[in-house]
Parts: sequence; structure tokens; C-alpha cells
Amino acid sequence: MPNNIRSIFVILPICILPAFTFASEIREFDLNTIERLGSELARVSQTRDRGATNAVRKRARETAIAALQGKLFNIHYDYVVLDDPDGSGYLVYALAQSRNKIVLGGHFRVTVSADGEKAERVDALSHTLLFAPLPPKGSEGKKPVTVSMSQAVSDKPLETCVYTSLHEKVIVSVGMMDGAVWSFVGDKVFKMTPQMMKALGVDERNATKK
Repeated sequence: MPNNIRSIFVILPICILPAFTFASEIREFDLNTIERLGSELARVSQTRDRGATNAVRKRARETAIAALQGKLFNIHYDYVVLDDPDGSGYLVYALAQSRNKIVLGGHFRVTVSADGEKAERVDALSHTLLFAPLPPKGSEGKKPVTVSMSQAVSDKPLETCVYTSLHEKVIVSVGMMDGAVWSFVGDKVFKMTPQMMKALGVDERNATKK
């Protein structure tokens, strides 16, 4: 791990939750796929067509928009079309957007068939619309180095956290319902195990906040 990342983790507020076991509510991917999808989301979201590059992909986007009717939060959304990692069909992401705040929760993912006509499943990637806290008085306009959140919809990290880290240029720290803590640094994901925290000089007892 690079030294500059090490120094940031030493002071990083880490949100550790009591350990419970829950079944994942959403479709999950392995860690390499999560990193790749998050990187693609960040890149494609900056293109003019946001991945809707042909008639079928445009149809997939419209199918996803229709499937999300009545489910979205009261905020502007950008729609990004990626290839499904299973090799068939598409993933269409509804990414909540704000000009003045860092959005941590409120995104959706729709799995769409290869012909772009059927929404096979809709995954809410959080239970609520969630923003990073505003900077304290005297620091208005300054972007934080790190932001923290809790995640309850999945047993694994989410690609939208990779996207947020890249898009907002911040480190994202996520506390899971099983007590695990994951940190997203650009397109890389690290599991903050007790061994890693000890190696970084972080006292888990002092770093914990309920």
C-alpha cells in the first residue's frame, strides 16, 4: 500500500458495526469485477452518450428508466449503460447526482436482457438517499479527503463506491453489517482487517464509532 494512503488511513474515521448475518438483497460480484465496473462507471459517465452507443443500448436505457418508475429518490439521475459481466445483456445504472454535495447513497442498478427489451431485475444499491456531511464552518468549499458510510443491502462492496471515489476524488470508507470495513481508494478496494489496521497503527477500539 502506498505511503500516502497509509498516512490517510491512520487518521481515517472507521465505521464498525455490530456483527450480524444478513442475506444480500442485491446481485453481487467478485472483487475484481467490482473494481472494473466502478472504473467503467466513472469513465463512461463522463462520455456524451453514457454508454448508450447504439440502438440496442439506447433501448436498454429506456427499459431501465421504465423499470425504475416510482422507485427513484427526489434527485437528478444520470443513466449509464455497461456490458453485463456475465457476457449477456447490460447493466444500466441510475446514478444520483448533486452539484454541491457528494452522493453516497441513492443509486440503482438494472439488469437488462441482451435485446434491451426486458428488465430482469432492479437493485436498489442503498436504502436511502445519502449525502456526505457538509464541511465544517470555516472550511466551506473544501472537499474532504475521506467520506464514510454504512452499507446494508449487500454482503460485498459495491462498484458505485469505486465510482464515487474516482468521480469525487475522495477515499470512501464503508462499514458493512457483518462488521467488516472496506476502503475505496480510486479504483482499488481494501478490506480493513484487524491485521491491516494494526499494521497501519490504527487502534481498532479508538477508531470504532457506533
